Amino acid sequence: MYLESDSENSRPATPSEEDCCHNACDPCIFDIHKKLLEEYYRRKKQNVKIQNKENLLCPYLYKNFVVTNIKEISDGYILLFLKYQENNSSNNKKILIYPGQHVMLHLNDITKPFTPISFTDDSIEFLIRLYLNGKFSTHLRNITVGHQINVRGPYGDLKYECNSFQKIIMFTMGSGITAVYSLANSIVNNELEETRVHLIGGFQNISQIPLKKELQALTDYWNFKCTLYISQLHSNAYDLHGINIQSGRLSNTSVSEVLKDCIANTTLILICGNHEFNNSVKQWAVSMNCMHIYVFE
Repeated sequence: MYLESDSENSRPATPSEEDCCHNACDPCIFDIHKKLLEEYYRRKKQNVKIQNKENLLCPYLYKNFVVTNIKEISDGYILLFLKYQENNSSNNKKILIYPGQHVMLHLNDITKPFTPISFTDDSIEFLIRLYLNGKFSTHLRNITVGHQINVRGPYGDLKYECNSFQKIIMFTMGSGITAVYSLANSIVNNELEETRVHLIGGFQNISQIPLKKELQALTDYWNFKCTLYISQLHSNAYDLHGINIQSGRLSNTSVSEVLKDCIANTTLILICGNHEFNNSVKQWAVSMNCMHIYVFE
């Protein structure tokens, strides 16, 4: 799958035409390879020591994974567990994914990005929303344990450093919660962290909330707070221990209320939802003079 001309071990190997699935993926393996080459030559020119990354995953080459488990956890959501299929004993590489990064899943000639919620040395767990008429969702409904899914990545330039902010506020809608959950989990489970996290999510109804138990477990930590806005809340008496349930949609007023006491230069705003949601919340945050805003596209 690689071209013979790549003789330097540290130089990013050139993908062949067969490595591309020709489905207009974003990012394409050739776009990724171009960026990696630019970084390689930049560091080489500056005499920076270049070391091979010991990541089992590769951003420009698909790796074979097998489905080990599938769980339905809420209305329209599943947990998908994948394990690396090939023998890895010879090189001892491990899966390395920064919280918030995503990978590309390739199944039946369809490719789609997903953000893992957890991973081990050779396995990855995904929270995935199944859409009624989605092509990828249709294929996922038909897979079983043992089915093969190809993975490449990771991608994403959010690289959070411990205690780099006093507060992180995460605005999400629907399945956008997957992009921030792993970061929130990594922060509260780090004894050195003093950063406070407030995760704010929007859902249509209670039955569509995924990761209820996981979110409730995070609220047991002193530095994590969770607020969920439910647009179709039929009973104000509904209770999720530790989670603040609000009726209605996330709006300019509610975002402004959350941000009014934040210190602009020590607060990170993370946003993940559909295009309209992302643009609206970003504009509202900018109007509150927030300086550090990251939108998951």
